Amino acid sequence: MKKPVPADPQPAPARQARAPLRRRALVGALCAALAGAPATRADVPSDSLPTLGEAGGEELSPLEERKLGEEAMREIRQEPTYLDDPDATEYLNNLGYQLVAASPARQIDFQFFLMRDPMINAFALPGGFVAAHTGLILLAQNESELASVLGHEIGHVQQRHIARMLAKQKETTAIALGSLLLALLAARGGSGQATEAALMVGQAAAIQRQLNFSRDAEREADRVGFQTLVNAGFDARAMVAFFTRMQQGTRIYASAAPAYLQTHPLTVERIADIEDRVRHTRVHQHADSLDFHLVRARLRVLQDDSQQGARDAMAYFDEQLRNHTAASEVAAQYGRAVAALRLKQPQLARDAAQAARALTREPSALLDKVVFESQYAAARNADERAAALRAAAEATVHYPVSRLVAIAYTDLLQQSGQHDKAIAYLHDELGLTHSDSLYFELLARSYEALNKHTLQHQAIAEAYLLLGSRRAAVEQLQLARRAGDGDFYVMSEVDARLHELQQQIKDARKSGDPDAMR
Repeated sequence: MKKPVPADPQPAPARQARAPLRRRALVGALCAALAGAPATRADVPSDSLPTLGEAGGEELSPLEERKLGEEAMREIRQEPTYLDDPDATEYLNNLGYQLVAASPARQIDFQFFLMRDPMINAFALPGGFVAAHTGLILLAQNESELASVLGHEIGHVQQRHIARMLAKQKETTAIALGSLLLALLAARGGSGQATEAALMVGQAAAIQRQLNFSRDAEREADRVGFQTLVNAGFDARAMVAFFTRMQQGTRIYASAAPAYLQTHPLTVERIADIEDRVRHTRVHQHADSLDFHLVRARLRVLQDDSQQGARDAMAYFDEQLRNHTAASEVAAQYGRAVAALRLKQPQLARDAAQAARALTREPSALLDKVVFESQYAAARNADERAAALRAAAEATVHYPVSRLVAIAYTDLLQQSGQHDKAIAYLHDELGLTHSDSLYFELLARSYEALNKHTLQHQAIAEAYLLLGSRRAAVEQLQLARRAGDGDFYVMSEVDARLHELQQQIKDARKSGDPDAMR
């Protein structure tokens, strides 16, 4: 399902929420570096490595660390490789929080997200933001292997490795990062700056070496991640299996090693240390969840966003079912349903989804959502559409805190023109919080359909605020005032919010804080 965006003459919120140039360059280069530029550990000067021991920053406070992570996320969300898929993201966060709940990092507000990239990689940003590439999830042979990688990244965040490295960077480095990112963006955009960007490759490698984790930091993240994996009830042997397979893969990749190994230098000693810990640990058997297999099938479809990619995925699942080679027949049928929806073949999608559901009684919001979604898409009359909506409503009862179900049900209500019902549902549901910009975007869509323009602009203003743009929010509130169709209470709310934001911008201008003036 495509992410809903309210119709509005203003640019999309995510594109308005721009950080000031130098800070944006800093976080952009940080993201690019952590996401996988190659480096050789032997080239890292010893004085650039983080100080290990107590998990605390030398200069960056946890609040500053979180702010930097949020800035980085604003940039990442605008990247074409950022995968904004509620279904797979909900699974990843559910898995991630199983691990976080079993770790000392449970007080940190983690957010796990996906990058559409076949490279085998994962990375952590300051403040608790953890990314997994689609290629990594497709490579993982079981759920414990995926959990072991997430546990390792949680270890980096818990020990504040990134913040401690960034604290060591000087002002001259920030300027260099800014210049570097501008050149790289110009080259990627096909402008005349490509030559200058190419000349800065050496500078990029130098910065990357400064940002890579040290071997000591990697070992520390291994130890934290391993204990988290054990505490959460996953199979601790999976960490050894995954790292060993990565190491063996370097013999095939040669100089082009997997991105995960380029950003997480792997040594024989690290593997031996984990193996020793396994020998002295009571190993848990862990059965893969159904959703693990479903998400892998879903990402096989979504990794290539083209129609040909969906056709290739369909052929892959068909062959698995024909040859009885699928690790999960339920997941193969589910994958066929997802591919069929993308190919606009609703009848095939409905049949595949119903076949998948008939094969298992295990609860799964992922599976039930595709069932009612394909049922609605294939409906031939009002009665069949009503039946699909009833199935979606039942899913919201079975999964009351599921974000993906809340989004899908709201979308179907809006498609069927039931905007009053969609608004009432959004006001009461639990899956989408008021700290989620999509909540307000969905509200704005229904308000617009009902010609309630004051409420529409008020909702868009809140979405802009959550995306970090006060000025865009102020413009929307001013449009709300001019719309003139709100009652006394709504207009009072608009005026109070507008006054509050204008005062914040004025205070920021006085203090000279460019970030707060956005």
